[in-house]
Amino acid sequence: MKRIIIDCDPGVDDAAALLFALASPELNVEAVTTVFGNGPVDACTANALRILAAAGRADIPVYRGAGRPLLREPNPGWASQVHGTDALGNLAAGPMEWDPGRVENESAAVELVRRIEGSPGEITVLALGRMTNVALALSLEPQLADNVAEIVVMGGAVFVPGNVSPVATANLYEDPEAAAILYQSGARIVQVGLDVCDRVEFSKEQLDRLGRAENPGARLLAAATPFLQGYYRARGMLADPEGVRYNDVPAVAYAVNPGWFETREMHVTVDYQGPATRGQTVADVRGVTGMEPNATVCLGVDVEGLTGTFVRRVAGEGDS
Repeated sequence: MKRIIIDCDPGVDDAAALLFALASPELNVEAVTTVFGNGPVDACTANALRILAAAGRADIPVYRGAGRPLLREPNPGWASQVHGTDALGNLAAGPMEWDPGRVENESAAVELVRRIEGSPGEITVLALGRMTNVALALSLEPQLADNVAEIVVMGGAVFVPGNVSPVATANLYEDPEAAAILYQSGARIVQVGLDVCDRVEFSKEQLDRLGRAENPGARLLAAATPFLQGYYRARGMLADPEGVRYNDVPAVAYAVNPGWFETREMHVTVDYQGPATRGQTVADVRGVTGMEPNATVCLGVDVEGLTGTFVRRVAGEGDS
């Protein structure tokens, strides 16, 4: 089993990603760290606890992380237009109970350092939200870049447009300095961005199967999904208006089975200075800079294999 820490900002798509990771025998989720993003960090932390409780995994420790970007003011609206005012599809109190006293006392960045330095080369970080916690951890312990097995980033765009600006995705745009620290660190990075996430759409039939599932995790996801679905539908971003995209799921899928992806080694930098290019992942596609690749960039994906496995596992149907 691959040892995993999930750094996230739940988020409807984070809920889907967490449930997929917890249902995948290839992964051992050892901790969840939270960061601001789809909502304030306290809301994201509460949502992480709710999701773990729904999945029957309240044993996994949760560490609260950064509540704002390194140098900038946070987006005052967070991502409420995408994920709802509670960041979980406007479920409000929701159907699941959670214990706010279960948050660990240690901060996320310090815990990332402790766990990775304690097991050099063994832990993979799935960075599903803003990269602020990861950047803080790398600043606390620069050796972390050598000792983390891999950091799988959900974000970036090489051959496709961004989703919050013409060139940038939300996780990099909202804290580009943190993303730049990560990409310059020398850590082994896998970029799972919109080049693949834009293609991974779940069909109405697959969503119906999740809706019929009897396990509490699938029920929570089914209840939270319509708000996210409505956002995509209103903007004409779905091939099937009755489908949905969970953009964090492909990052977990890479950890589960890299064979689902076509990748290319590239040198990638993150712009944090130009107002028009803030948060852009600038990829040296043709090798014109002569700089060594620093990221494995996902460019193609087996949509059927990925989505089919996700639905079977999260719905509790098994892998047959």
